[in-house]
Amino acid sequence: MQANESGQRQDDKIQDTEQYGASTWLCDYIVAQQLRTLAPQEVVDFGAGAGKNGELVRQVLGKDCKLIAVEGFEKTAKMLRGGTIYDQVDHCLLQEWVDRNATSHSVAIFGDVIEHLTPREIHYVVRRALTQFKHLIIVVPLYDIFQDDAYGNPLEIHKAYITGGFFDRYKPTEKHIIESPDFTMMNLLIHAERVDKPLHKRFAWQAFHLGMLTLQPIGLARPTVDVLKRTVGRYKRLIR
Repeated sequence: MQANESGQRQDDKIQDTEQYGASTWLCDYIVAQQLRTLAPQEVVDFGAGAGKNGELVRQVLGKDCKLIAVEGFEKTAKMLRGGTIYDQVDHCLLQEWVDRNATSHSVAIFGDVIEHLTPREIHYVVRRALTQFKHLIIVVPLYDIFQDDAYGNPLEIHKAYITGGFFDRYKPTEKHIIESPDFTMMNLLIHAERVDKPLHKRFAWQAFHLGMLTLQPIGLARPTVDVLKRTVGRYKRLIR
C-alpha cells in the first residue's frame, strides 16, 4: 500500500510539473558533470520551465551558487517565484533578457528551450550570450520541428530544425548526442574565450590546421611539428 501511495505521489508530481513545461532527463548526467567541472558561482537557467535544471544545479552545487531563472510564460514564472529553487526569477523572453543584460555571468544553461526560437534568433541569442557568459551549456532536441503549443503556452512551439552541426561555428569543447527510442538530444559546452580568440590566433590556427591536412597524406605532418618544436618552442601558445 505504501509503495502504491508513493508511486501515486510521484505521478502527481510529474503531472503537476509538466503543465509548466517538461524536458527530458537524457542529458542530465552530462550537465551535472559539466557543472561539477566548471563549479560556477552563478548560473542563469534560460527557459526554466518546471525548474528541472534548477533542481539539478542545486543538487550539484548547493545553495552557494546564485541561481537565476529566465522564463517567458507568465504562469510558469509565477509558479517559480513561489518556490525555493531560484534566488531570482525574471519573467521575460530569453532574447529580451540577453538584449537588456549589461553584466557578466558565469554559466548559462539553455536546457531544451532554444529550439523554440527561429534559427536566426538562436544565433543572435548565442552570440549575445557569448559576450555575457564565460560558458554556455546547451541541451537541444535534434531533427524535431513537430511540437506545437502545449499547456496553453504558445512558447512551446518548435521553430527550428536543428542538426548535429548547427552550433559548430561556436567551436564547442564538448558535444554529446544521446539517442532514445523516442528522440535524439544533443548537449554542448561552449567556452566564450574559445570563440573570441584574437584575430592573429584564429589566423595562426587556420593556417596550422590547413597545413596539417595538406602535409599528413604525404607523411610530412609529424616532421613539420618536430621542426616547429625545435625552432619555435612556444608554437602551441600561438595556435591554441
